[in-house]
Amino acid sequence: MALPQHLPGNASLVEQLDRTILVVLRDGRHLVGTLRSFDQFTNLMLHPTSERYFVGDCYGDIDLGLYVVRGENIVLLGE
Repeated sequence: MALPQHLPGNASLVEQLDRTILVVLRDGRHLVGTLRSFDQFTNLMLHPTSERYFVGDCYGDIDLGLYVVRGENIVLLGE
């Protein structure tokens, strides 16, 4: 079954399943992980996940493992 060109709301996240994404949270943290699952509230389950720190032009990652992100804390989500 082919997906329509545009899915409304968070249903468009279906295209991102099993892909690595970057999530920016309200508190300024940046998470990089593989999207495993989501629900109607845009709560995300990422595994494996790492928190990315930026210092100038460089960055470093800290491994976190399985991470569940509450949808109301997400500011930006992208590939």
